[in-house]
Amino acid sequence: MKRIICPLLILSIFLSCKSKTADTDQDTTGTGKPLDQSQALLHQFKPLINGMWVKKDYIKKVKKSKSPLEAVDNGTGVTIMYIDTAQLKGDSIMVPVVLNNHEGANVSLNFQPGKNTTTIEFGNDELSYKLKNGDTTLIIYHYNPQTKETATAQYIKIMPDKPAGGLAAGMSMAINKAILSGKYEGTDAAGKKIYAVFTDDGKVSGLPGLTTYYVQNDMIADPDHSHDEIIFNLNGKGQKAYSFIINKKTLSLYDSAEQVKSNKPSYSLKRKRE
Repeated sequence: MKRIICPLLILSIFLSCKSKTADTDQDTTGTGKPLDQSQALLHQFKPLINGMWVKKDYIKKVKKSKSPLEAVDNGTGVTIMYIDTAQLKGDSIMVPVVLNNHEGANVSLNFQPGKNTTTIEFGNDELSYKLKNGDTTLIIYHYNPQTKETATAQYIKIMPDKPAGGLAAGMSMAINKAILSGKYEGTDAAGKKIYAVFTDDGKVSGLPGLTTYYVQNDMIADPDHSHDEIIFNLNGKGQKAYSFIINKKTLSLYDSAEQVKSNKPSYSLKRKRE
C-alpha cells in the first residue's frame, strides 16, 4: 500500500525548520540572550580614545602657513575635543567639543555600532580610528542627508589630559607648539637688543611689561583683522595686541596697519635653534 503524505504536513515541517534556523541567525550569549555589543565596542575603543584631540588638517595648515588666518577654512566643524573614558556612564560619555574654533558644545559618544562594525555613534555622526606606526588617529564621519555624501575629519592627540584652561587652552597650546614656542633674539623698533622666550602654555618673557600671549584663532569672534594677531596680557593689566607675520624663523610684531604696510615692526625676533 502506498503511503500518502499530506502537502499541509510538508509545509508545516518546512516552516518549523525555517523558524528554528532563523532563530540562530542572531548572535546570542550562552543563556540565549542577544550579545551586548556595547561591551565589545568598549573593549575595542576605550584604550585608544582618551585624551585631547585636535583637527588634523587645521593644525597642519596652521603649521605650514604659520597663520591661523590662512587656516580658517580648515577650522570648521569640531576642531578640538576631549574624551575621558573615566566619565563613562552606562555605555556613553559626554564629550566636550569646540565647533568652528568658536562655540563650545557637548556631544554624546555612545558605544553602539554605527552603520558598520568599525564605527560608534557620536551625536548625529560616527566615530572610528586608525592605527599607523603605533599612533592613533580618530575619524569623525558626517553624513549629509541632502547630498547623500559622507564627509570625514581626522584628529590627532595633542595631550593626554585637559589643561586648566579647558579646550581653548588646549587649542592655544597646539598652535603655540606649531608656530611660535621657542627662544628668540632680535631688536625693538629703536634697535634695542631683545631676548624673548615664548612657552607652549602661553607665557612670555623678555618683552617689557608683557607676561602672557594668546594667538587669536577665533575668527568668528574677531572677524575684522586682515592680519594674524597676538594678544599679550589678555584680560589683564597692560593688554596689548600686535599683528604678526612669521617669515621662516623671523617673528615680526606690528603695532599698527601702517607699520605692516611699511614693514617697520615694533619687534623683529629670530627664533634661535634649540
